[in-house]
Amino acid sequence: MDFTKPDLKARFTQLGFLVRHTFTIVGRNRALLEPLFMMWIYAALMIGLFFTGLVLAAYENGHSAWFLLGGTVMFIYKFFFYKRAELTLSRLTYGTTTGGMPTQREARREISGLSSQVRTLGLLDIVAVWVTSRKNKKGGLMAMLLGSIVEVWDLVNHFLLPAFAIDQLSLRDGVAKIKRLKNHVPETLAGVFGIDIMGGVIGSLMKPLYLFGGLAGVALGLLFGSGMPDAFSAGALSEISRDIPQLGPIGPNTIFNWLPIFIIVFVSVLLHSLFARVVTVIKVVYFTLFYTRVMHPEHLAPEMRADLEGYLDLDANEMPTASVSA
Repeated sequence: MDFTKPDLKARFTQLGFLVRHTFTIVGRNRALLEPLFMMWIYAALMIGLFFTGLVLAAYENGHSAWFLLGGTVMFIYKFFFYKRAELTLSRLTYGTTTGGMPTQREARREISGLSSQVRTLGLLDIVAVWVTSRKNKKGGLMAMLLGSIVEVWDLVNHFLLPAFAIDQLSLRDGVAKIKRLKNHVPETLAGVFGIDIMGGVIGSLMKPLYLFGGLAGVALGLLFGSGMPDAFSAGALSEISRDIPQLGPIGPNTIFNWLPIFIIVFVSVLLHSLFARVVTVIKVVYFTLFYTRVMHPEHLAPEMRADLEGYLDLDANEMPTASVSA
């Protein structure tokens, strides 16, 4: 079988489809949004600590190291914090689609015995991040191989989440349970290629902000640099080169300041992180429902069955999907 990913236009259409149907399910129980809000708060605090530390470092404040250390600790712990939030979301999704109205507190109580699974998933995510960093430094066949490892882990991870959250399985039993999905391989791969488009969409959405935000930051830093804090000042352009011509208000004596670019980078990193959490929520909800339909179809609430079919199959009648040919 040959599988090809959709083009950029189809990716945005697929993402819109998934977002619409995911939040239709979320509308049945608003408690499903609470893990997302917790992850947003955590991400904002983590990024805030990092950038506060950088600001203090620019002012040569001795407390900057504490903020940078705090941000680093939060960065490492986020892998475990996010996994617990994702397991909570998976349990909430299962409870909602089987006819209940569970709260976040009830879901957290249900997964309270999964500490070892949280640690395992978090550590494997750390390894996946390391592999991704190595992939970006490699080229050719090695980059493809490392990329495939990351994609396989992403799939296994999102099927293990409901296996843990719903059936309280160990890692070994969870992997064994997933093998039962082999009878649904075409369906599973269709879902994988539909979900996988979201990673590329994040980059596509952020590129205009990086480009135009960067240009705006440079322009503001040049035009108003002399009135901005000296801690971010890069000095006059003449210090870079004595041959810089006078172009309107910008010339050799123009003071350039990094502060606008610093703010643009902060906003871009924050938005990217928040949007990535939304993508995580969509993945967790999607794969939890898929797992429930395959493993526990008898538990689905009757009114949910018909609504879920097109959503879980990424129905080609409603949107363009990855092409599949035998």
